[in-house]
Amino acid sequence: MERQYMIATHGELAAGFQSSLNVLAEKGNEIEIINAYITDEDYTPKIVAFIDEVPDEKQAVIFTDLFGGSVNQKVVTEVMTAKKSNVFVVSNANLAIVLSIIFLEEPLSNEKIEQVISECQVQLVQATNSEEEAFF
Repeated sequence: MERQYMIATHGELAAGFQSSLNVLAEKGNEIEIINAYITDEDYTPKIVAFIDEVPDEKQAVIFTDLFGGSVNQKVVTEVMTAKKSNVFVVSNANLAIVLSIIFLEEPLSNEKIEQVISECQVQLVQATNSEEEAFF
């Protein structure tokens, strides 16, 4: 199923995601971004336009940086107002989840997204080892 993507964040984090997606997968230019609060411009119309442009036969994912943050609240409000069940919001996004969702070929569902999220969690990497432990 064909999808559309948006990343909406505070500051220029969305542009950083876009840059990394270009470097790693040549997919950054396929993603709409919102770098909120860089200027005084209201970014709500960009969110509304993105949601409105998603046809019923497609799916869309909007990634945000902070659950409960102002950008996330605005995105969730607009998705709820539009009443589109084919638009998903993923908050606390990291590069791993964005890449995983982009390359997922099967149609999205809440359950599938939750599964992918669990696989893309932040992890502590132990940077010390004893002499008996192998490095990798």
